Amino acid sequence: MKRRYQAGIIMMLISAMIASNLPMTTVFAAAKKQQVKQETKKLEEQSRKMQQEIKDLDEKMIKSNDAYEACQEKLISVQKQLKKTQQELKEAKASKEDQSRIMSKRIKFLYENGNMAYMEVIFEANNFQEFLKRADYVSKISKYDSNMFLQLQTTEDKIRMATKSLKQDYQNTKTLTAKAKTEKEKLDQAAAKKKSKLASYQKQLASDKELLAWFEAEEKRQEEMDLASAKDGNADNTTSKAQSEKNMTGSTASKNTTSKATTESKKENTTTSSPSTTVSSGNLIWPVPSCHSISSGYGYRIHPVTGVRKLHAGIDIPCSTGTTIVAAASGTVVDAGYNAYNGNYLKISHGNGLETMYLHCSKLLASSGARVSGGQTIAKSGATGMVSGAHLHFVVKKNGNYVNPQNYL
Repeated sequence: MKRRYQAGIIMMLISAMIASNLPMTTVFAAAKKQQVKQETKKLEEQSRKMQQEIKDLDEKMIKSNDAYEACQEKLISVQKQLKKTQQELKEAKASKEDQSRIMSKRIKFLYENGNMAYMEVIFEANNFQEFLKRADYVSKISKYDSNMFLQLQTTEDKIRMATKSLKQDYQNTKTLTAKAKTEKEKLDQAAAKKKSKLASYQKQLASDKELLAWFEAEEKRQEEMDLASAKDGNADNTTSKAQSEKNMTGSTASKNTTSKATTESKKENTTTSSPSTTVSSGNLIWPVPSCHSISSGYGYRIHPVTGVRKLHAGIDIPCSTGTTIVAAASGTVVDAGYNAYNGNYLKISHGNGLETMYLHCSKLLASSGARVSGGQTIAKSGATGMVSGAHLHFVVKKNGNYVNPQNYL
């Protein structure tokens, strides 16, 4: 705002000097124009560097998001394993307690009846073969009780150790997840600051370019005034002719201006009416199944980052980073990549001149040339590129012209 005010002051000062024919006007204007040119060049270089820094940060943010998601997935997996192991430990303890109760009953029986009880079972055999068989059974029962108890104790110890290890793994993963989240938040903040700074550079650039355009227009006007003055100084016999030529030049300029205005008006009308032209409606699938609100619709607006008024050639669907994005219809991915303005983006051709675009993604899951189906997951939402927060910028084009996506959803 301050820079625009200064530019306005400069314009008024130079205009006043020209109007009053003050000396050194041309020199002053030329010097100021050169200064603005140098500032513009410097700002353009700073903008390029900042765009590269933003691209690098976006790449780091994607890796950070991947790391954070991986930690979250591992945390969920470890939680499931821990829950399962704790259940197994509970069952092992119950089995050991059951076996312990059975052994206790046998021990109690022996204590109350003495070893004679087992001896009676053995000596009540009807023959020697049965005697040996009963003695073997008694020995096996005693050995089984002892082995089973030891086996259950070993199983319980193993499960207890596994539970302890899983608990430690869970705590470690939890710590890594917290660190990944912190890193992700730091990168988000750094990216937001750089995008804000880039927007400031672009505003200054817009102001400087406006001032340069004004300088050029003033130079042209001064040249025309000098030419007219020179013609006025000619001999009387040529004055009439010069005046006539001037009038003709003015008439031609007026016609050209009128023609240009008419052409631009038609162009503007074409540009304005083109977006509202639709072939049909309701053909496309909503691209973010879990989020159905629109934070910014199709049409002219002030860009939230750059502050420039321009056509918002799509709709913004607010959603958190990592939200699933699906193809609005079956088609072929004709372009997939990254740039500083759009971030990670995809373009899909659906045939019959219909195309859809998906901008500012954190991750692309389809590559150029891939054939995709309507409703297929193609990307994850994010905040890459020139944006102020996470969302999907969804664009629809018909025969090369931007159209309102809401007419097709």
